[in-house]
Amino acid sequence: MARRGSEKRQRTKMLSVRFNEQEADALRSLADRAGLSVSSLMRRALLNTPPPRAARRPTVNHKAVAQLLGQLGKIGTNINQLAKQANAGRFQANSIELAMQDLMELRTACLQALGREPDSPPDDQD
Repeated sequence: MARRGSEKRQRTKMLSVRFNEQEADALRSLADRAGLSVSSLMRRALLNTPPPRAARRPTVNHKAVAQLLGQLGKIGTNINQLAKQANAGRFQANSIELAMQDLMELRTACLQALGREPDSPPDDQD
């Protein structure tokens, strides 16, 4: 089978370079503002090459990411509580439903942070 174009162009050689903290922060900031990875930014600056069309990254919504991290912590706590209840023989079925609801809310928030429309929840297939 023929290789796809992206596989033919895949970069396999890696070079490393060291920066101090301020330089690294400046590069990350420039790359973020340009919608590029740091590697793409450096390649573009050093070799005067245009970035690949797919190089744009979605901008980070820091507030949304912070909220998602908070929700992940909440879900982790819920899972620990479920495990503790199960180990003690006091497992409650509604606990699973609450955890699933938390997961669906997190999924919706992730999709919204990516600028996508959340789908309807999957149907139960009992």
